[in-house]
Amino acid sequence: MDIAAALSILGQAIGIAKDIKEIDTSFDTAAMKANAADLYGKLADVKMTLTDARDELRDKDSEIERLKSAFAYKGTLVEERGYKYEPKADGNPRGKPFCPRCEQNLGKYYRLVGSSRTGGRGDSVCPECKTEYPRVPEYVW
Repeated sequence: MDIAAALSILGQAIGIAKDIKEIDTSFDTAAMKANAADLYGKLADVKMTLTDARDELRDKDSEIERLKSAFAYKGTLVEERGYKYEPKADGNPRGKPFCPRCEQNLGKYYRLVGSSRTGGRGDSVCPECKTEYPRVPEYVW
C-alpha cells in the first residue's frame, strides 16, 4: 500500500467522523455504534497503510545507503584488463577480481573463484551468478 491509499482511507474516516458529529439525536444508538465501528475500521486501515509506507521508505533508504557505499567502494578499486581488483598499498591490483556482471547488474561485488570445471587453468567463476570467465588474471596479495 502507499501513502495515497492511506490518504484516501483517511478522507473516508474523516467523512464518517463528520457524519457521527452531525447525527440527529433522534437516531438510535445502533446507528451511532455502526458509524463508530466503521470509523474505527477505517482508522485501523490508515494506520496499517502508513506503517507499510514507513517500512517501504526505510527499505528504500537502506538501499540508497548500500548503493552509496558500493559507489564509494568502487572508487577504491583498480581496473586491469576489464576487471576490477582491490589495490595493494602501491596501487597495483591484488588477488582475484570481482565479477563484472554482478557489478553492472546488481551493484554488488563478488570475488571470482577458481573454476573446478576447467581444472584450475586460470579460469574463474562468480559464486553468485555462476558466470564463467576464461583466463582471468590473478595477482599476488
